[in-house]
Amino acid sequence: MSHGKVANGVMRASLEGIQDIIGVNGLKSVLNYGHLEKYIDTLPPSNDDPEIPLEDLQEIFISLKELFGNKGASSLQLRIGRENARRALENRPAMSKSIKLATQLIPEIKKMGIVLRKFAEDVQKNVPAQSGTPNIEVKEEDDYFLLVNSANFESEGVTSQTSVCNVSVGMLQHIMEWITGHPHDVEEIECRAKGDPADVFRVLKARKE
Repeated sequence: MSHGKVANGVMRASLEGIQDIIGVNGLKSVLNYGHLEKYIDTLPPSNDDPEIPLEDLQEIFISLKELFGNKGASSLQLRIGRENARRALENRPAMSKSIKLATQLIPEIKKMGIVLRKFAEDVQKNVPAQSGTPNIEVKEEDDYFLLVNSANFESEGVTSQTSVCNVSVGMLQHIMEWITGHPHDVEEIECRAKGDPADVFRVLKARKE
């Protein structure tokens, strides 16, 4: 596991998202299982101060996987990711409103690119690279965007035959639908847990049928 720090708000959003989906007692079970009792009934503040050990955040999602199995945890993580994104937008109304206003009159694909780059910027700020160099970037191809993250907490120290970064997928699904008004396919096509050098998420420009 990594020994870096993440923003208080990232941990709070994750805990609240889990609680909304599996309930108060479910969250307590996850925290007890992961030996993270210090967060029971004591959520971190909703700010960007990097005070949470990254290994605590990782342990939560390891506990979900061990308690619910791969399939159950994957479904939960997608929902948690969508809920995290919803809360993040809701808790930052000034930023959300400014993005909506700034993109109101531009084509849908340009909106997607702007929001993906803002998402990458926020991830970089809230989970900074240990090397001091940017660990996340957005690339644009003809039919899709690629979000490339070389230091995602979800895949850090994990070995798997399948992609594991479902929280990130859920977050991207939500913000794409939020900015465009329509769902778009999001898929993790490379994952460090499978031995790839980075986690790569493909976001299709076409609306989901």
